[in-house]
Amino acid sequence: MKKAISVLTAAALTGSLSGLGATSFSTPAKAVTQTNTLTENKNQSAAKLVKNLYNTAYTGEMPQQVQGLTVNKSTKGDVHAVLGEPERPAEGDNRFDLFPWNMGQPGYGFSYHKDMTISEIRYFGTGVERQQNLGGVTPEVLWNEIGPANRVLTVPFTDEIDYVYDTGGYELHFVIGKDQTADHVNLKAK
Repeated sequence: MKKAISVLTAAALTGSLSGLGATSFSTPAKAVTQTNTLTENKNQSAAKLVKNLYNTAYTGEMPQQVQGLTVNKSTKGDVHAVLGEPERPAEGDNRFDLFPWNMGQPGYGFSYHKDMTISEIRYFGTGVERQQNLGGVTPEVLWNEIGPANRVLTVPFTDEIDYVYDTGGYELHFVIGKDQTADHVNLKAK
C-alpha cells in the first residue's frame, strides 16, 4: 500500500510540475546532445574532406574516383576513360564537362586548354548527405584545418566568397555561398 501511495504521489507531483514546465528539462538536454553529435560528425567529415582536398591539390589532383587526373597533364580523353561521357559536355557558354553526383559519389567538372589537357577541376561534392560533405565546409572549418587563405576574393555577380590557397604550383579555391558553406571547390594551375 505504501508503494502504491508513493507511485501515486510521484505521479501527482510530476503531473503538477509538468504544468510548470519542470519535466521539460530532460527533453532539451537530449536534443542538445543529439544536435551536438550531428554537428561534431558534420565538422569531422568536413575537416577530413578539407584536409584531403588540400593535400591532393599539391599534386594537381582531386581525391576519390578522379585521383590520378592531373591539371595540365591529363587529357580530356583520360577524363572520359575514367568517368565515361559527361552528362553535360563542355560547349557554348558551358566551359566544363559536367559529371553529376550519384549514389553518394561526388560530382565534378573539367575544363580544358586548347591542347585538351585539363585546365581546371571543379568538385561539387555529394548530393546525398551534403551536410556531411561540402555542406559542412565553412570559413571556420577552413581556418581551423588549413589556416588562413592566401587570398580572399569576391566572385562577381554571385556574392560568393572565394578562399584561395596556394598549393605549390596550383591554386585551390573554396567558393563559399551566401549560406556560409562551400558551394564548390576549384583546382587550377597558378
